[in-house]
Amino acid sequence: MSDPRPDRVREEVLRHVLRHVTRLELRDSDTDVLREIHALCGTAERWRQAMAGIPLDKLSFQLEAGVERTEAIAALTRWCRGFKTSRAAGHQRRESEVFGYLSVLLITLITMEPAHADPGPRGHDCANLCSVLVRDASVRRALVDLYAPARTSAPHVTAEWAAVRGAELTFHRHGSTSFLLRGRPDRRAEFALKCVLFPYADIPVIAAKTHSYEAEHNALDADGRLVGHMVQVWASTDNWILMDFAEGRTLAEELERLKEESAVPVVGRFRRRPPSPAGNVRLDLIRTIGLPLLSALAELHRSGKRHEDLSPTNVIVRRREPDRDGRSYDLTFVDFGRNYLYSGALAGQGNAQSVYVAPEVRSNSDDVTKADLYSLGRILITLGDVGENRDDTIPDRFYGQAPLIARVVEDLIDVRPDRRLLVFPVPIADVDVYHYLRQVVEQELDVTQAALVDDPDLRPRAIPYDRHTVTETLRTLFPASREPKRRRRVYRMRKQQGVLSDPRRSMHARWLLFFSVVSSLSYFVSTTVCVLWFLRDIGIDVLGPPVQLLLRPLDVRPNVIPLIDDLRVPDYRLGRVWENLPARIIGLSFALASVRYYQNILGGLTTLVARSPALPGASLRVATEFAIRIMAPWGSWLILWVNLVDVHAWPIGTAIGYTGVVGSNVLCAVFASRHLARARESRLSTVPPEHQKIIGLDAFRQWGPTVTLYSTTVWIFAYLIVNGTLKDTYVYALSVALVNVGLFYVLKTGINALDVRTGLNRCFLAAERLRYEAEATYHPKPVRIPAPPVLVNPD
Repeated sequence: MSDPRPDRVREEVLRHVLRHVTRLELRDSDTDVLREIHALCGTAERWRQAMAGIPLDKLSFQLEAGVERTEAIAALTRWCRGFKTSRAAGHQRRESEVFGYLSVLLITLITMEPAHADPGPRGHDCANLCSVLVRDASVRRALVDLYAPARTSAPHVTAEWAAVRGAELTFHRHGSTSFLLRGRPDRRAEFALKCVLFPYADIPVIAAKTHSYEAEHNALDADGRLVGHMVQVWASTDNWILMDFAEGRTLAEELERLKEESAVPVVGRFRRRPPSPAGNVRLDLIRTIGLPLLSALAELHRSGKRHEDLSPTNVIVRRREPDRDGRSYDLTFVDFGRNYLYSGALAGQGNAQSVYVAPEVRSNSDDVTKADLYSLGRILITLGDVGENRDDTIPDRFYGQAPLIARVVEDLIDVRPDRRLLVFPVPIADVDVYHYLRQVVEQELDVTQAALVDDPDLRPRAIPYDRHTVTETLRTLFPASREPKRRRRVYRMRKQQGVLSDPRRSMHARWLLFFSVVSSLSYFVSTTVCVLWFLRDIGIDVLGPPVQLLLRPLDVRPNVIPLIDDLRVPDYRLGRVWENLPARIIGLSFALASVRYYQNILGGLTTLVARSPALPGASLRVATEFAIRIMAPWGSWLILWVNLVDVHAWPIGTAIGYTGVVGSNVLCAVFASRHLARARESRLSTVPPEHQKIIGLDAFRQWGPTVTLYSTTVWIFAYLIVNGTLKDTYVYALSVALVNVGLFYVLKTGINALDVRTGLNRCFLAAERLRYEAEATYHPKPVRIPAPPVLVNPD
């Protein structure tokens, strides 16, 4: 059993040092207090032991040190800043020495504070505090003495440390368990000195990994060749790593700069200006930074290297000459190896960077070969700039605006490593997973941005704006949906990529395009008939002299359309404006609502993603697919029947129309809910837990009961109108038209469309993941082949 007394002594020394710091705040004599501190810690070794005893969490720090960590930081900050200006005559050597060690203690405590989600300073002015302190000669001497290697260190370690002693040191940045110094020696390249905080360096597993960093993570592959995107490590010990300095910004800092460059200033209230990208999935940032990141990871893994702690702060980016995409980067990876701050070694210690750490690293698993995939997926979410979910799911905006990108990211961030790359398995011919993933991400970006912008030169910067300007909002109210154009561009892009024949890659682009065109044609034909037949009712000749001239040899009466007008029932007469008006109004409103319903809600969904004999529920899948696709032409045949054949049948046609919508809503909601429940039963981590609602899905589920109740009411009114019991047909027709336009066209399938698509896309993608997981373990039953009959010789 180990002796606890050394730890107790370190805690007592730390408590007394901090108590003396508070005395400095009370304006006690600096000389006396610093003398007492020097008596407690008179050597670098005593200071090292005291700092190693700093408790890791805030509560333990307060209990053992007798003061809150934030209060200790504030007290040290105020005293260190005023130390140089307090006495113009200068300071004694002993006072300056204690000041140097207290400054290192302050930097240590600041680094231990949890980092914010943004890459900015940790609640302090780092440039005017840490950087100023390290420029002081006393602080630099304290750092060199504290981190000096042991006498038993290897000769090359001692030789490299000599360069550190003679170099000019400046503070560079804080890490999670360390801080980084930048050194400028006289006749050598600049170096970076990563100083591991003594409380963490005192943990054996961290000390061992730091000590072996030079051997395990140097920029040489197994054949001794230099590996790109890595820095050369000069030397490493238990508490520091000396390496080449990587010029540039961290990926987190570059991301903030890119967002600032693309921010739209608000000028005036009504002045026309481009929409702001804020709140929308930043496809441009995913392309600008994500693709170079994937290329660098591909080169890294080809050399047999893994990072295991990939995060935006561990990637250094440097801009270079723009290429055809407009901007390009050189990337350098730093801080290789798992960060034990987030693993079982230090359970509960985490900050904003912990979201990038793979679950297997957090659980201290031995197999972390797929950890970089998870971290990559989380970085892609960060580049999307629509927030972070801390439950290992993707933010809702991705499913509403960029479901193809959400599909790729889902395949990277599953909690279980064996469920990663279910949808996009690496082809056998291409064992380089990151090279393959770069191709997949680039192709999905091409398709998603091609759906937004037709101009190839503008596509790399395309963003799915759903927070429109006033002009864009008014444009979305027009029924001529842009969905068919988008589907056609998606189809062309998939054809160009050569993946149309692969449903796994094309996401059934040809199938979805066909029914999108059917929906648009149905709307065009239905609307044309309603408008033209109303004009014929009020006596306007819609055929015109040229058409009449062509029809004269056929002995057709004026203002008569052959074959089509022959479809009318005997009591249906054109020219009866008020008698025919309800059919025209109802037909036009149904045409508007039906095209909007299909194009904005159902047009991008298909249950074919779950088509597999390995997945149960084939009958529900087929029925749902039929119900979704039949909605494309659903309103048109009813509108044509009422306006071309029997104008008095509009009440029955209205009731039938709503009944079809009820069936589509119910089947689609049941399919989504059932596969969501199965995903939760299978513990699929890409879907939210059961207690958490899915945006848009609950609203869509409520459409079924609401439309069912409304449809029942419509059937009752239809029966009363057909039997002649109800006479106020105009009021009823106008009410139905207002519901179609106001409730369904504007609200449910317009304003709420993004949320509904978000919920349905999440569930349909979950069904796809269930399919591929089931297929991975599916073994079809062997087909029994009957034995050939044995011929018996009757003789």
